[in-house]
Amino acid sequence: MRVGLITTLNVNIGDRFIREGICLVLREVFRDREMEFVAVNKHEPLTVYPDWHPVHLAKLTHYLPRGRTSASRLVERLASRLRFSAFDTCDLIVQCGAPVFWPGCHRCEWAEPLWHHVVGRLSERIPVLNLAMGSCYPWERRPTRIDDPRDAEYLRAILDYCRLTTVRDTLAQSLCGSLGTQAMMIPCSALLAAGGAPSAGPGNETVLINYMRGGGHYEWDQGIEDNAWRETAKRLIGRLRRRHKLAFLCHNQAEYQSAQELDSTLPRMWPKTPSEYFDQASGCAVALCNRMHASVGLAGMGIPSVAVGTDTRLLMVRAIGLPCLYVKDASVERLEEGLENLLRFRTQWQERLLALRSETWSDYVNAIASATHLVKETVQASR
Repeated sequence: MRVGLITTLNVNIGDRFIREGICLVLREVFRDREMEFVAVNKHEPLTVYPDWHPVHLAKLTHYLPRGRTSASRLVERLASRLRFSAFDTCDLIVQCGAPVFWPGCHRCEWAEPLWHHVVGRLSERIPVLNLAMGSCYPWERRPTRIDDPRDAEYLRAILDYCRLTTVRDTLAQSLCGSLGTQAMMIPCSALLAAGGAPSAGPGNETVLINYMRGGGHYEWDQGIEDNAWRETAKRLIGRLRRRHKLAFLCHNQAEYQSAQELDSTLPRMWPKTPSEYFDQASGCAVALCNRMHASVGLAGMGIPSVAVGTDTRLLMVRAIGLPCLYVKDASVERLEEGLENLLRFRTQWQERLLALRSETWSDYVNAIASATHLVKETVQASR
């Protein structure tokens, strides 16, 4: 059974957590089938076609003196009619997590060539699942509806293509409702990525610090000061190290370097694969995270965290019941109190998070099995 995956490749280990959780569930739902996953990087949407496909001639339009964008879109649209995409031979297509709702989302590079030209065409005969979909809006400007009609048109099309849509945060769910789609709320699939990885052992009080400059990916014109968050983190580390072992948990080179600048005396971890990540984190108790998928991934091991961010991705952490703070509200005192409370009730948090992981697993399995029953019947009939 071939499954096409719309995902992000080679950018952030958090994307691998999302994808790994989804693949684990799909292997369970279709455990009597041999699975083949075909992952396409949405940021390079034309890679859905083989190298010989005429659609790649669109790249030559970049050399035109003018009209590059319109010429490229014309070539992509015409060449896509020849079909032969990697998804054409799939039995199922899955959009793997990540934000889908954000300001100006209709302008994303994968909207036309991947969703409209390929997935939209195939959705009539191949089930499409949109799993762990999220929102990404400035924390101080959370919308109640989609105001841009171009965004609304794009999002309605995606939702119409999909047989099943699950969301990972309450804002994404409400925005789906405003567009006429009732989406199921299930925690992000990254919660499942750790599988059976061991959680922290008793008595280990190591506190992980996942630090990003500015507290998140984007400032969003909210008046967030990099220096303010850096100083808050430095002061917090100074207080915590009096009582606890500390270590940095980094997702990329920038974070690894920032950790060195923040406190060169603390150990730094930069795992490159999910198995390395969960193996290195298994001896830790709690965490402070700027990466939301650090919080969610660690929660799947029963390790609680306080999340600090700049946008509505924070809501995916709130959805699993963990404390989260907008970076401008994240004072040293509030962060210290939050982490100490997690440590004080660590056993209860561990039990709760592992129970939530089990519940989330069942919810995904049941939802996907229900939505794909026709796929199972078709695959079995073709044997």
